[in-house]
Amino acid sequence: MRFSKVVLFSSVFGLYAFSAQAQSALEMEIEALREDVQVLQRQAYRDKENGIVPASAQDVAVKMGQFDEDLRKAVGKIDELEYKIKNLEDRINVINKDVDIRLKMIEGKPIEGDAGLGAAKTTSAKFNAPVAQGAPKSIAGDAVSKGDDLPPVKTKTAEEIYQEGMDALKANNSDEAASKFTTVLTKFPEHKLAGNAQYWLGEAYYAKKDYAKAAVAFAKGYEKYKDGNKGADNILKLGMSMKELGKKDEACTAFTNLPKEFPKAEESVKVKAAQLAAELQCK
Repeated sequence: MRFSKVVLFSSVFGLYAFSAQAQSALEMEIEALREDVQVLQRQAYRDKENGIVPASAQDVAVKMGQFDEDLRKAVGKIDELEYKIKNLEDRINVINKDVDIRLKMIEGKPIEGDAGLGAAKTTSAKFNAPVAQGAPKSIAGDAVSKGDDLPPVKTKTAEEIYQEGMDALKANNSDEAASKFTTVLTKFPEHKLAGNAQYWLGEAYYAKKDYAKAAVAFAKGYEKYKDGNKGADNILKLGMSMKELGKKDEACTAFTNLPKEFPKAEESVKVKAAQLAAELQCK
């Protein structure tokens, strides 16, 4: 029995040490992200105090759009890490309960909340202890039905979150759509749908007439996912966003370069770019 206790305590101690290290690492990462956010905020404040004024109101809007984008990603990462810490704490609480039950079973002590289950009589005579009601099967063995096992935590896939974003966009809920597409980009940056999510994030901002954030989103989509199926669409909508911001030169650059960079783009996209270039009298 002493050997069993030693093994149990050794296993639990090792698990606690691992859990503590994991939690400490997550907390350090959260703190680092918070410091990044504070640095961004202090930089914006210093620029204001030092009288650093961009060339135009549109430049301010674009810069704020970029800042909001970076801030949103940092906050999203913090939320994700805090969620992981919460799950880790829940697991530690379960471990605490399991260890307590195991020790009482080894020592033959009564377990609180036991209702004298008949199934306890079928447990190993080695422990001669009742089965804790609600204990997981890992402790009680076959005395607990499979349906009482702890259910696995189901997390949404990139496809599910992406579809929720598309549904929100179709329902004219641009804020919800932007949130969903940002989640896809934060949690699944290398997923095959990431390029499309980046483009539709820009569309969500464009639908809100938030052209500065839309321009940032489309520019990122063009730079990072240029070879994807939304490359030409990104540069077209980037030009349209710049047009709305009153930046004619930038808009013209996008419209006139589109057919050169994407000669195989859909004809409707190239025609739209040519029409907008003509409207602006681009050279």
